[in-house]
Amino acid sequence: MERDGVKAIWYNEIVMKERLVQWIEGYIHLPSAGLDVSEHSIKYAQFLPRPRDAGGGLVLSCIGEEEVPEGAIVNGVVEKIDVLTAVLKKIGAKAGHAFRASGMVVSLPEEKSFVRVFQTPKVGLREMAGAIRWKIEEEIPLPSEDVIYDFEPIHPIQGEIDHHDAVVTAFPRGIVAAYVRAIEDAGFLPVALELESQAIVRAVAPSIKASETVMVIDMGRDRTSIILFAGGAIVFTTTVPVGGRTFDMEIASARGISEKEAVEMKKKSGLTKDAYDEKTFAAITRTADTIAEELRRVIGYYQEHITHVHGGSSTVQSMLLSGGGANMSGLDTYLASVIRIPVMLANPFAGLHGTLGLAVPPMLREQAISFTAAIGLALRGTSET
Repeated sequence: MERDGVKAIWYNEIVMKERLVQWIEGYIHLPSAGLDVSEHSIKYAQFLPRPRDAGGGLVLSCIGEEEVPEGAIVNGVVEKIDVLTAVLKKIGAKAGHAFRASGMVVSLPEEKSFVRVFQTPKVGLREMAGAIRWKIEEEIPLPSEDVIYDFEPIHPIQGEIDHHDAVVTAFPRGIVAAYVRAIEDAGFLPVALELESQAIVRAVAPSIKASETVMVIDMGRDRTSIILFAGGAIVFTTTVPVGGRTFDMEIASARGISEKEAVEMKKKSGLTKDAYDEKTFAAITRTADTIAEELRRVIGYYQEHITHVHGGSSTVQSMLLSGGGANMSGLDTYLASVIRIPVMLANPFAGLHGTLGLAVPPMLREQAISFTAAIGLALRGTSET
């Protein structure tokens, strides 16, 4: 199938699961690589099979990050396709032939997505898809012809319910088209496009029991994504315009120092109260409290609206921290004390069922957790997931 097949899948008015599976099977021989695209950088990763006589499993063959010039992507919208294409070409040159020859699994901007849990009658998949189409026209504030969407049925873990539930993810058509064009112009073959949250959950979800309701908090430079995972599926996502840099700016402002100095202070002291004066610590906790308040709001929404989707408890059992901002020491403890729910660092390699080979670069945990989404993207389509 030509590359236009990617467009045909994503530009269709309705994306049928069986068609998607058939299409992907045509590329099953291709190794896959992940491209986690954001306004400030593109993180990439690739896993390759390790020979059975060497122990099998997967080898993390490459992982890295390339800066995106300011203005190329603004609020999730590609404003300068040629600039983004140039960055992607640079990545291809660095990562090598095996990476360039792979099918690309690419993240789409969380802040431009619409994620909803829809209810439909207990019907077959095709009828369910038709019902979802009508609901999209009713509930998503865009003309239906301008929306590209996909859905995933949610199956209750226990008990019976009198309807079907499905998680629906939708994007404005023009936003998707710009990302696809930049990727193709760079000489890559995009084989899948998905939410960053879907990739993050793929990387860390094997550590989550199917009966659990877990919140994943992915803190990037300028924003934090909150992902609610219940009944084996993502049931809600949202973003907060607060990230690791927000803490840096608060420290710099309170102490009257440069942002670079603030970064070093944060690395050294984290959220340790005794390391700061009262004014600085108040500024730091104010930022953490902004995140905590959004966590409370999401928990309330879950308990009020969608607890039935997995037939289990309405309680969020635990929270996982991922992303570069998760490396701030003491953040997990602080959030746990405020929300009164256990918080722990996510394992970005939990999605690997097999063993990693000796070719894995020597990475510290705090480095790997910054690449959680890229790792999850690279894992899509591998035999390990």
